[in-house]
Amino acid sequence: MALGPHVFQVVGLNGQAVEISTEAAWAEFGRFGATDGAHFTGMKRAQQVIRGVLFPDAIGGLADYEAIRVSQYAGLRLPLLQMGRGFSASVLGRVTIEHVSDLSEWGGRKIAFDITLKGYV
Repeated sequence: MALGPHVFQVVGLNGQAVEISTEAAWAEFGRFGATDGAHFTGMKRAQQVIRGVLFPDAIGGLADYEAIRVSQYAGLRLPLLQMGRGFSASVLGRVTIEHVSDLSEWGGRKIAFDITLKGYV
């Protein structure tokens, strides 16, 4: 997987799981003497959460992870690519980096991270 210039790999910046969610938007309205109704108003932006673990002292990846924060602070819209089998990849679209969080354990020798992305239209 690649988030713009940030490439997730087995060694270094290791993304282990991706959660993708979509949500429909429905506006509710009251009806006299009946159950409330709903009107479909469109789709909300799709959300992806990339979860991974870094071992900076053993296999590196901390500089690559910090570069993702730099892209977030810059407000960049980045292409999200998912690698397929062989040398193929599919473009999942452009995304914005909404949330970056990490949990450091063992004095920073293990860092678990979550990166939340939302589709940019």
